[in-house]
Amino acid sequence: MYPINLGKLTYVVGGKLVRGNPHQTIHGATYLGTREIKPGTVLFAPTKYMGKGFTFSILRTRSSSGVITTKTYANSIPKHHPLIIVPHAEMALWRLAYYQRALSKAIFIGITGSSGKTTTKEMLASILMKKYYTYKSYSNSNVAGYTPFHMCRLHQKIQVAVLEMGMSNLGNIAKQCQCAKPNIGIVTNVAEAHCGSLRDSIHNVARAKQELIDGLTPGGLLVLNADDPGSKNLNIARYQGKILRVSTQSPSSFQAKQIEYTKYGMKFVCNQIPFHFNTWGKHNVSNALAAIAVARYLNVSWSAIQQGLAHYQTPNSRLQPVSGTNGHLLINDSYNANPSSMIEGLKVLKKVAQGRTAVAILGDMSELGSYSQIGHQKVGTFLGQQTKPHFLITIGRLATLIASSAIKSGMKPKSVHSFPNQHKAIRFIRRHIPLNAVLYFKASHNMYFGRIVKKLRS
Repeated sequence: MYPINLGKLTYVVGGKLVRGNPHQTIHGATYLGTREIKPGTVLFAPTKYMGKGFTFSILRTRSSSGVITTKTYANSIPKHHPLIIVPHAEMALWRLAYYQRALSKAIFIGITGSSGKTTTKEMLASILMKKYYTYKSYSNSNVAGYTPFHMCRLHQKIQVAVLEMGMSNLGNIAKQCQCAKPNIGIVTNVAEAHCGSLRDSIHNVARAKQELIDGLTPGGLLVLNADDPGSKNLNIARYQGKILRVSTQSPSSFQAKQIEYTKYGMKFVCNQIPFHFNTWGKHNVSNALAAIAVARYLNVSWSAIQQGLAHYQTPNSRLQPVSGTNGHLLINDSYNANPSSMIEGLKVLKKVAQGRTAVAILGDMSELGSYSQIGHQKVGTFLGQQTKPHFLITIGRLATLIASSAIKSGMKPKSVHSFPNQHKAIRFIRRHIPLNAVLYFKASHNMYFGRIVKKLRS
């Protein structure tokens, strides 16, 4: 956080200092919960971003450098905490976020898309760290509620900030951009993810991603995936900056050639320069190309890009290889799912298995709205017509649509098994899957497939 004292903070958030030393230095701010309440940090409360279990009583046993709250809650704040009274705690928080952003001279990069956001963010940050002091958004803390969290972690040393921008509704990415003011934007793809949160409209998914393009500062850079049909629904006519396109199929600003699977990841050639990284999937080559495009725009050398990409570490539960019992290789891709990302993962299963028994363990995909039936059936059709693993195991009510469509499209019924819960599926896997198989796990986050992986790992 940029240096600020309690008196200056009071002015920035538009409040009144009721209790405390105005010259006391503030080192951080928190508003998501109680874990970071400590000396040197101020707390904004209450906000809608807090966990349901928050109560002011926790402050009796904690120390802080101040609490920013409204007059309604003033008497709930123990006397040992400095106190700033504001008209609205959440608005005060955003005022501090805007203030922090205004002080920063860093280049801000926003990354959105229906899938691949976290992977692209991690790849790009791994590369940029070779040249710049880089901040990256934590895990997938990617909706507007986390924007103040990121802004309050800015400081003078940061040269580049790489922010993943997801959304839960229209306007969410726009709100992030209004504060972060990204100079560079990446749209990985536009597909069915969160369709149910956007009035069952894929058109609205494109509108949501469009908010990043419209929120970019003039004169910067926009990177698009030339291979993605959904990205063609984006309107770039109004964008005032440079546009670079990446592709694994056709000539573009950055095109990957000689794409190959390796034991631990992928290798390819771009601009006659070889690259490799440690995760699987042709779709991840597209993500790597987007990271390369931004890095070159920011004058990172080819050798530094090679090193940064080679040092990329796969985020948890995203095509993550795990050693399983009975010699199995478990591919944990269970963080979340939509039909397009599930299909890409099934392509990985086929490539990685290479003669070993291939097992797809798939679950319900949430947030698809009225597209849910078609989306699940689309995955089943792909399985039956294209990859045909030795075993298809589905868990959940919606996932039975994958199973039935796979059988209709060519998979043998004896290879397809549907279960209502994880316990029965795990029992089947332990009893019937041959040794040294490759098992691929994919479902929406609320299916908790990570628990299955944990029980089957060696």
